[in-house]
Amino acid sequence: MKKLLNAKLVLAVLGAVFFTSCTIKTTENNRRTVSVSGTGSVEVEADNATIILSVITRGKDVGNTAKENAEKMTKVHESVLALGILPEDVSTEHYTINQESNYLNGKVIYGDYVATNRIKIFIKDLTMAGNVIDAAIKAGANQLSSFQYGISNKESFVKQARTLAVQNARDTANLLATTSGAFLGKVISLNEQSNNFGFYRVNAKRASLEAAVEDSASSFVSTPISGGKTTISFTVDAVFEIK
Repeated sequence: MKKLLNAKLVLAVLGAVFFTSCTIKTTENNRRTVSVSGTGSVEVEADNATIILSVITRGKDVGNTAKENAEKMTKVHESVLALGILPEDVSTEHYTINQESNYLNGKVIYGDYVATNRIKIFIKDLTMAGNVIDAAIKAGANQLSSFQYGISNKESFVKQARTLAVQNARDTANLLATTSGAFLGKVISLNEQSNNFGFYRVNAKRASLEAAVEDSASSFVSTPISGGKTTISFTVDAVFEIK
């Protein structure tokens, strides 16, 4: 059964702020207008995540370095798929092999070959995020680049936030019009000023995890991952006719 998201609609009616940004004026053709701003926000529980991690290997021989990397990444793929992650939700994002080098006394000193294979894993069930990270690390992943929360049904929440923003602008304009003894007319212009689509990223420190991988299984601590709320918000500028 599809899990339903609990969305809390938050309509921010900041009276003082809106009044300072409102303007009533008369145009050259004697048409009176009121300019206002409106904000609408929807607070949503994140229900998925995207993890980016890498397998990095180094060695004196380019062939052996690439082979070791391929073997470890194959194990990472297998361990992740074994948890129920679909093959189409695991994709290669970046792959490079290069040789380290330094300049010393005007000469180039070549060092180890470094192979980096970075993959992106989309997790539809947040309760599995910690298990996926643990399995990947145990299989050979040694760099976690980022962890990003997401919302699967984003479009419906974006629509709600936009609707709230426009309604907020209309309510503010109507309040100004009636307070000044006028009536609110039709909307003349409507522009979207800013938006926040509600995605938030946790940037993981780019550090080696090899020490953790080398620990015994009994000392390996499971990675705790907790979900959270994110806000989708929109601000619009509107001009209404007043009569």
